[in-house]
Amino acid sequence: MPLADQLVGHLVDAIVRGDHPPGSRLPPEDKLSELAAVSRLTVREAIKVLQLKGVVRVEQGRGTFVNPVSLWAPLDPALLAARAANAREADELAVKLTEARRLVEVGVAELAAERRSPEDLLSLERTLADMRARIEDVEAFSEADIAFHAALMTAADNPFVAALFEPVAALLLRIRRETSRSPVARRKAIAWHTRILEAVRAGSRIDARAAMEGHMDDTFTNLADAARLDGRLRIR
Repeated sequence: MPLADQLVGHLVDAIVRGDHPPGSRLPPEDKLSELAAVSRLTVREAIKVLQLKGVVRVEQGRGTFVNPVSLWAPLDPALLAARAANAREADELAVKLTEARRLVEVGVAELAAERRSPEDLLSLERTLADMRARIEDVEAFSEADIAFHAALMTAADNPFVAALFEPVAALLLRIRRETSRSPVARRKAIAWHTRILEAVRAGSRIDARAAMEGHMDDTFTNLADAARLDGRLRIR
């Protein structure tokens, strides 16, 4: 990894950890260069990257200041990963992302019921079969679960919707792993996915919407259960 990218990662981790809270000024170039044992040119490159990501702002003559998280690039995988690894943000991030999933995937289920092809149905059946076959393996089960939702997005035939979730695919898998730790949760997930598939196969937008809403409501319950059991979600 280039030195500038390494420095970006170190600075983001430090910011998320609270070493440099929002509104604070980062150390000047020469100090960062000394602390990180890199050239000032590398520091400038790292700061430019952080600017593009919305993490910092450069005020001419004053220095480089940390922006609040609300101004950060919301779908940047590296920023999401750093925030998810932080105990203070993990729960909130998981809930917000699941809220976004609910808003989008309810509509995706409706579109899939209307537009699915025979190939789409085969793909959904295959991924659901994988979930059943891997129910004792949380990691494999979670991967099959995410694959089912990806197949559903393909069936919806809207590349813009699918593109929205590409940057957060890894984080979605981590969250799904947490919400699937309970054997009961995994069995319920299979039941909801079965209902979704049946509604899509029947071409019923109403039933597909209702099934996805139920599945997302159940996912929120599992999130709350995971956080309550551990004190926080383990989505590293």
